[in-house]
Order: sequence, then C-alpha cells, then structure tokens
Amino acid sequence: MDEKHVPRLARMTALRYFFEVVQRGSFRKAADEINVAASAINRQISLLEATLDTKLFDRERGPTGLRLTEAGRILHYRLCSVMNELAIAGDEISELKGLQRGHLRIGVNEVIATDLLPDVIAELHSRYENLTFKAVVDNTPEIVKRLHDGDVDIGFGYNFPSTKELNFLSVLQRKTHLITSLGHPFARRKHVKLRDIQGADFILPDRSLALRRMLDDAFAATDLKINPIMETNSFTLLRTMVQAGLGISIVTGRFIRNSPQRLAFIDLKEDVIKFGVLSCCSSAGRTPSAAAVAFADVVKTYFSTIKE
Repeated sequence: MDEKHVPRLARMTALRYFFEVVQRGSFRKAADEINVAASAINRQISLLEATLDTKLFDRERGPTGLRLTEAGRILHYRLCSVMNELAIAGDEISELKGLQRGHLRIGVNEVIATDLLPDVIAELHSRYENLTFKAVVDNTPEIVKRLHDGDVDIGFGYNFPSTKELNFLSVLQRKTHLITSLGHPFARRKHVKLRDIQGADFILPDRSLALRRMLDDAFAATDLKINPIMETNSFTLLRTMVQAGLGISIVTGRFIRNSPQRLAFIDLKEDVIKFGVLSCCSSAGRTPSAAAVAFADVVKTYFSTIKE
C-alpha cells in the first residue's frame, strides 16, 4: 500500500505506549512494564495527541487518578480489539508449529477455579508444555466485561447471558442443590422441597451473584421465609460456613473433581429453581485463538464425564 494511503494511526509507534498507560493506570507503571523512560512515553503520547488534534488524557490530578477523555476512551476501545487480534495472530502462528507456544488468558468463577480448572490446565500442559496461562477469578458479569474488553480469551463459569456478543464453545446444564453439613437432619434425604426449609438458618450468596437473584425470585414466588445468618460473594466461604454447621444454602452443581465431599448435596424438587448452566465461552466479535479452542475441547471432554 502506498505510504500516503496508510491510515495515520497505523504509523504511530506511540499507540503501544498509550495502550500500556491505560492498562497500567499511570505513565510510571507503563514505563516500568515496557522498560522505557516515563518522559519518553509522555513525549510520544503528546505527539499522538498532536496528530489527532485532541487530548487523550485529562492530566489534572484528582482522587480517581489518570482519566481518559472521550476521545481516549474511543481509541482505547478500538486498540483492545487490535491487540486481541495481534495476540490471536501470534497464537495462530504458534499453531503452525503444533501449538508449542502461546498464552491463554482465562476468566473463571471461583468454585470452578478450585474444582475443575486445575485438571483442565494440567491436561493442556501435558499436551503443550510451552503453553502458558493467566487465570483471573471473578463473577460472571465481570468476566463478560473482560471478554468484551479483550482482557481475557476464555470465560469459564456459570450463567453467562444468552447474547450475540458471546460464542459458547462448551455448555453443561447443572442441577441446583440444597447443601448442608454432614450432621444436618436433611443430610440423609434424597430430595427436599422449598417448604421443607421454611425458617431454616441460611448462608446466602450476595446480591452481586446471579444465584442470589434466582433465589430471591424463588423465595418470593413460594412465600418462603428463611433466617439469613450470613451473606458472601465467595462460594468457597459459603460452602465452608455450611460445612461448619452455621446454616444451609443452595448452590448450582455438585463438586466436579478436586474438592472433598464434606457436604451433603440434596436434590431440590421445585420448578421455581432454575437449572444452572456451566459454560466455556469467548467473545463473538473475535476469532478464538488456537489455545482457546484447545481449552474448550478439553473442557468439553470433561463435561461428557460429569454426572449429577
């Protein structure tokens, strides 16, 4: 392509500097990350702003630190897609060598991170010993945001929204269970109904979690009253409190592989409690990398062996 027809942004080496400053939250942290003087980064970004004839950062220091202008937000949004495509290109080139190298960024729910994820990564590592991983543990809405922003390649967890922005690579429908300590009176029962737990001491997931909203709807529909003892955004802590006998709770799915069975899982015979869906997904706007596809294939194999 003739030089004069190349978009002016494509010729700007400052784009990487700009991207790193936004990702790290400051000029100093970006300088440390890419081993370039902060003054050089500041100079290049000033040249970028001059080229675009607009400010990208609000440089007035405030309580929230470095802030993007509207133009800066637009540029960063587009750069996220570009950087993701470049990462995919690198993975596809690695694929030509049998996926001997690559890096996979995974956004994962907490319970899956401690239960199934170690086995999936161990299996992938045994096949591709030079493939590296980064796992970010978060709730589902935050993982969806990370997928959209290009911060992770794969989302792995429960109850991802059915939207055209997500590409579902592996899906497993899971039952919802009442959980109790092994010494609880319900522990020997095969199933219960919601009315059986009227007035019970309860450990609740907090309102940032999709399961809590599902439970609130179910309790309202059946006029069920429980005695809330504690709420938490950590399912690991929730299960630990139930195991200790502080109360009972409701969760999606039994343990899959790595966790010891020190809880009783009792089937809930109630239509108002919906099935949970455990999914492995990517952003529909980006082509999954070879590493992401390999990850989803391993997950699909594990899903085929899971029984409630």
